[in-house]
Amino acid sequence: MLPNVPWYQERRLHQVSLGSLMVVILISTVKYNLSKLQDVYLHTNCLAILTNMAPHFHRLSAYASQRLVSLFDMLSRKYNRLADQKNNKMHIGNSELREDDSLSGDMSTELHIYTDFLRIVLEILNAILTYALPRNPEVVYAIMHRQDVFQPFKNHPRFVELLENIFNVLHFFNSRMDAHNTDGEWSAEKVLQIININCRSWRGEGMKIVTQLHFTYEQESHPEEFFIPYVWQLVVTRCGLSFYPKSINLFQIDPTIEDDNSSGEAKQQQHGELNGHRPQ
Repeated sequence: MLPNVPWYQERRLHQVSLGSLMVVILISTVKYNLSKLQDVYLHTNCLAILTNMAPHFHRLSAYASQRLVSLFDMLSRKYNRLADQKNNKMHIGNSELREDDSLSGDMSTELHIYTDFLRIVLEILNAILTYALPRNPEVVYAIMHRQDVFQPFKNHPRFVELLENIFNVLHFFNSRMDAHNTDGEWSAEKVLQIININCRSWRGEGMKIVTQLHFTYEQESHPEEFFIPYVWQLVVTRCGLSFYPKSINLFQIDPTIEDDNSSGEAKQQQHGELNGHRPQ
């Protein structure tokens, strides 16, 4: 267990396992990529790592569990916006539609991509519930707390068998909650206590065994053509060292970095100091 993670800025993390931290970082990367970079390759790799890890999760933290469900919510909202836009296009007259053929094609492709992303997240949740539910009560709590986000996709042909398992788990634990229903208010601690108790008696009745999704990295014939420039670009942009941008031919330099380095060199010359590295 890590006592704290000072470099993680979104929220204070205390007594977090390495596995939970990996989940949080991977999901944060996906969310940042969704809003800023929109790189499908990065999305796929992060989700692939989570998928391979899912059956082996053990005592996933409350925050990591919440982030996992919120990832499905974020992707579903993006999916719904694209689906609405596509449906609106279908109501436009044929003459106008021909002008927007390329746009409609791009929209259909993006909609298909987000359908795949949603299915992968459901695969992750399904793997946890099928193979590791007794060890992950916080995941059950997170799914119960946000169970409404799954309802609109209950009859979606791509998701139906995965959601059947999720709703089977929800039915089991909701019925146990109803059996303990009292006039008093429900607290998070009380709900989690009931979930923990019933996790021990969970036997997986009614769960359908879906073929487990597994990703394998296939290395290209010349991976160095991508990785060497990429790693050096990270070194130049993130390590706080001064480089001579005009001498770098391995990758294209961001103009802002060149300006920063130029101003830094001017200051160094003024003070008679030289701290930078200039790769030849």
